[in-house]
Amino acid sequence: MNHNNNFQQSSDGRHDDDAALTEFLSSLMGYTPTIPDELVEHYLAKSGFQCPDVRLIRLVAVATQKFVAEVATDALQYATNTFFLRLLLFVFTRFQGFSLFTNSSLTQYRKII
Repeated sequence: MNHNNNFQQSSDGRHDDDAALTEFLSSLMGYTPTIPDELVEHYLAKSGFQCPDVRLIRLVAVATQKFVAEVATDALQYATNTFFLRLLLFVFTRFQGFSLFTNSSLTQYRKII
């Protein structure tokens, strides 16, 4: 009896997942991704994948767009952090005679960069 309950719960959960996936894929039809469908189709065909379903092509486009956006965000974050660390190093080097900046703190920031 317990086995049947587990199967029914698993089946209900799977049904909910399928319904959510179907709803998500349907919502992609009203969305125009940044990467055109033709470009995605080209690269999918070049890799040997043929799919007539536009929803799946848009899903690949959205996943690619998310990946590119995350890479760009990480690059911007790295560039911003590097800029501010170099600015701090410049300030420390310029004003190291003041008691606020010691040689040990200057060496510490040089190691970071």
